[in-house]
Amino acid sequence: MIAGTESPALTGREIDVLREIASGGTNAEAAARLFISETTLTSHLGHVFDKLGVGDRAAAVRVAFERGLL
Repeated sequence: MIAGTESPALTGREIDVLREIASGGTNAEAAARLFISETTLTSHLGHVFDKLGVGDRAAAVRVAFERGLL
């Protein structure tokens, strides 16, 4: 990606995952609420981290709030 450009848009499911993570709890709990496997949730989180340019859950939630995604 070129410096100064927008990050790729998050999918609806990635936003769902971020909302669950922001509400607290474990990956297993979030996955159960979304009716997906924990492996699938972890995959979505990895995509979120890449798209937002962060390395952990707390940073992902912070950046999502800053960008008005949550």
